[in-house]
Amino acid sequence: MRSIALAGWTVGGLAALALAACAPTSQQQIETRAETEVASEAAGSQAMQPMLDQIRADAAQRAAVEPDKVKILAVEAVTWADGSLGCPEPGMMYTQALVRGYRIKVDAAGTTLAYHAGPQTTFVHCPPERAQPPSPMDPT
Repeated sequence: MRSIALAGWTVGGLAALALAACAPTSQQQIETRAETEVASEAAGSQAMQPMLDQIRADAAQRAAVEPDKVKILAVEAVTWADGSLGCPEPGMMYTQALVRGYRIKVDAAGTTLAYHAGPQTTFVHCPPERAQPPSPMDPT
């Protein structure tokens, strides 16, 4: 499992450590700074922008809020064990090959949602009861 390097640090455990050492003192300021840095760096990638826009729209619809109320909390590069992207639906069959992708967490006006993504703009909203961890194998 890898994290995406964003603005000189990695999203994940190090991000929390880096943010804790930053000047903002309130939780709101820290969350706003994390959202801005993660979103601007991830959105800076032309490949990620369409997917992040679609995820924001989906999260806004699910939470019944405006898209500007949806914040990207984390974008983590992972390798999924199969074509289900770590979020299999009962009764479905999936390709049995490793899939590089992302685990994305968003906050939609206080509602935390998880998304699992594959290459390009392929993603699924993944409720906790269906979520599976990424593959420990990294084919790189």
